[in-house]
Amino acid sequence: MFSLKTLRRIGFYLAAGGLCILPVCVLADNLPGSDLVGRWRVVAVLDSAEITAIDDRQAEKLLGKTLEIRKGWLEFDGRVCKNPSYERTVEETERSFREKGHVSSVNMHLPDPVTAINAKCTDLFIKGQGKIVFHWKGFYFDAVREGK
Repeated sequence: MFSLKTLRRIGFYLAAGGLCILPVCVLADNLPGSDLVGRWRVVAVLDSAEITAIDDRQAEKLLGKTLEIRKGWLEFDGRVCKNPSYERTVEETERSFREKGHVSSVNMHLPDPVTAINAKCTDLFIKGQGKIVFHWKGFYFDAVREGK
């Protein structure tokens, strides 16, 4: 392990909420997925694909549960996804849901185009300030931010 003095000598600096490797600083708020970090409460079941891993009753039981998103992991309903990339793409909403999700986008009430985020074990979609849609076991859920 290097001492802080040694790291400074070779150009590494800790900044408030981030890391600097001179001459570039990467603040934590600018890291991929940082706007998603926090707790999200499931408020609605929006729709489902034809083939799902759970039934309607099981999907309804997920209402009120918390989706926890952190930089190094994502957790929902007892499943932890480690090291999600939170890679973003901007996609045509109707086409994306039809081709990738095998479901209509009508019930999602998402902007077009939509920002889609690949979190490895699920896909997230930015709905608006403090609102997302996420895919889980063939169902699409509305979630609202609870806090960071």
